Amino acid sequence: MTFFARQQAARKHTSRLLILYAFAVAGVIGSVHVLVSKIVTHGTSWFDFETFPVSCSGTLLVILIGVAVGKARFSSGGTAVAEMCGGQPIEPGTREPAERRLLNIVEEMSIASGVPMPSLFVLASEEGINAFAAGHTTGDFVVAVSRGCLQQLNRDELQGVVAHEFSHILNGDMRRNLNLTGWLYGISGITLIGRVLFEIAGRSGSSRNNKDKGGSVIALFILSLGFVIIGWIGQLFARAIQAAISRQREHLADASAVQFTRNPEGIANALKKIAGFSSGSIVTNPEAAPVAHMFFASALNSFFATHPPIEERIRLLDPHFNPEIALLISDGTLPSSPTGTSAFAEASPSELTRSLPRPSEIISMVGHLDAAQLKLAATLLARLPAPLMTATQDPLSASALVYGLLLHADSQIQAAQMERLQVTVQPDCQRELTLLIPHLASLPRTDRLPLIHLATASLRHLSSAQYTQFRHDVEALIEADNSVDLFEYSLQKNLRRHLDVHFHRTQRPSLRRIPPNVLLSNGAILISCLAHLGTNDLFSQSAAFDAGMARLNGAVTGLQLLPLDQCNLDQVDTVLDQFALAFLPVKQQILDACAHTVASDNFIQDTEAELLCAIADSLDCPLPTQLFRTVG
Repeated sequence: MTFFARQQAARKHTSRLLILYAFAVAGVIGSVHVLVSKIVTHGTSWFDFETFPVSCSGTLLVILIGVAVGKARFSSGGTAVAEMCGGQPIEPGTREPAERRLLNIVEEMSIASGVPMPSLFVLASEEGINAFAAGHTTGDFVVAVSRGCLQQLNRDELQGVVAHEFSHILNGDMRRNLNLTGWLYGISGITLIGRVLFEIAGRSGSSRNNKDKGGSVIALFILSLGFVIIGWIGQLFARAIQAAISRQREHLADASAVQFTRNPEGIANALKKIAGFSSGSIVTNPEAAPVAHMFFASALNSFFATHPPIEERIRLLDPHFNPEIALLISDGTLPSSPTGTSAFAEASPSELTRSLPRPSEIISMVGHLDAAQLKLAATLLARLPAPLMTATQDPLSASALVYGLLLHADSQIQAAQMERLQVTVQPDCQRELTLLIPHLASLPRTDRLPLIHLATASLRHLSSAQYTQFRHDVEALIEADNSVDLFEYSLQKNLRRHLDVHFHRTQRPSLRRIPPNVLLSNGAILISCLAHLGTNDLFSQSAAFDAGMARLNGAVTGLQLLPLDQCNLDQVDTVLDQFALAFLPVKQQILDACAHTVASDNFIQDTEAELLCAIADSLDCPLPTQLFRTVG
């Protein structure tokens, strides 16, 4: 199943959930009206026509307010979920061995999948073995693990857990999970109203001035108790719906994790340790209840489990599982793999060589993660100079790293760039930049974007004022030669998508339909740019353009290869901003057309791959930056 098919399946699950949730809301509204009717008519009627409009609209208003509050609470994405559950951020430069091991695993996953480094959190007070990924998009997602997860799992097991969470990201589950949480807040508003009315009734009953109003107080008590019960039952049904669909997605995530790592024992042994561990996977923080469905394993002891039974998940991964062995596993009987570097780090070059993918295969690799890509990522991490890797782990050093990548090859332009930085940049950052320049000078072009992906997590730790200055400096460095090259464009898109959204919270625009004529005209701009990028030969450019446009609408008439001045990067940027709001099938069609364009001559240059990855990232369809690399 491709990335696009998985995303579509997630949307269908969400639509089905929304329909079932609507039935639950209707049941709550009906129950509230029955309660109000009984009180108003002194128990003589189950349905009072006079109060029907007021009770129904009032109940619906309470639910909608609850949904709005829930969505507002998590509007900042995964960070809000992690902090609510007691998560503490893991600094990119941490020296704690268990945290470094987690950081190394996530770095591999990030490079291999083509998504930026997420923010990492540890649930420091949780002894149970658990984890979750949360966020609206890859621009604001986090990965959080419990302290028990870090302490009890070896590297292979932790990698299996992280792969499971990345599968939720790539399978389109993150946004759905946050929507679920917001909807649950809606029904919980009924319970909250009941508690408020109960307190009011209690104060009224204890007041001397209201002793002659005993009947009203009793009615208020009954109403408040009824609201609490109805709200509780409504939440119960909502959680049952939530659990039914979440359990299906957990099996898919387990299977995906095995596909990613090619190591079923990793995630299977993590589940076995949970089965035999005294604390299991329980999360003690009461604030975790609304987001229990996001966790790797059941976080609560609940009648409606949000996850399949642990033994069921283990048996699907290991048919010969004996539950009694879980107690031995939890005591550390299983041997552990090395805790620091990747198990892939020693892969031979022959293992890492991949042939050029066909255009249809490129689309299947969008949002796809496998063991070969993890090996390529581990190899990249192993060959990057240590000073560059260290620079990705500190906010100011990461800023210096970006500045260094933007320094121009022309000595005069570079001197002007450095002169500006001496005015605007802190001395520590200037010194770091001076140290990094020799290492950046020999850095292969193919390693630059992955390095930016790694630095993203540290750049999120800049203050708002520091980030504003950083963005001004980046723009000034890019404009120093009065032109924008492909890498500069890709870097700008990366910052805009994955950092601007973090520092400048804006409402996510709704998806919209792209008319066929707009798809073709805007698509021609993208395809023309890619065609010009691949070759200077006009015949080859036209052939590449025709190959791409044919994927948008079959036999296209009236559209020809655009001149370079009509398909420059500024125009491409405008087009991509429009396509980013398109529905998923249109995004798939666009990427498919781009893939056929760059592969029309059976050779994909680094610059073509760079722009193709930038286009995919702009459409929120991650494509691994190492996809077209070979090692040999």
